Amino acid sequence: MESEERAEIYRMQQAVMLANVEIWERTQREGQSRMGTTIVAMYFLDDKVIIGHVGDSRGYRLRDGELVQLTEDHSLINDYIKMKRMTAEEAENWPHKNVVVRALGMKESVAVDIHTEKPQVGDCYLLCSDGLTGMVTDDQIAVTLATERDLDRAVDTLIEMANAAGGIDNISVVLARVEPG
Repeated sequence: MESEERAEIYRMQQAVMLANVEIWERTQREGQSRMGTTIVAMYFLDDKVIIGHVGDSRGYRLRDGELVQLTEDHSLINDYIKMKRMTAEEAENWPHKNVVVRALGMKESVAVDIHTEKPQVGDCYLLCSDGLTGMVTDDQIAVTLATERDLDRAVDTLIEMANAAGGIDNISVVLARVEPG
């Protein structure tokens, strides 16, 4: 890894960690307990995309019709699945599936997961909250992103789908596509 890439990864980590400190300090100042949030952030360099992540908001990439989750949920249910104590099918009906084990503002410091990759022309990146992924399946997301070329309309469609499925949480959706230079 070259020093410029390391510097940019460090920049992403520091930005997320600074946001964490701001939330933590406000919580302490105002006497509020357990105020926190999740984050998924992304930026493009000339030949890299860098994603910083804490919590259960997600980053995805659609490439050649295949949707891939690039982030790993920091949730109790994901920990159980990774430890093989629960299958994905069992997790669907588990009552504690929204318990987040890592979030901004919960502690004075936070570990930030970083994902980097070389984007390709045509790649479509999705950043979203669990208000989308808890209501809309990955297959439905993939079909929407593959068939709707207008990113604004695709965002509106995904939010409408999540609301139609119950819309029980906040729904945040951001899309970016790599276009020819």
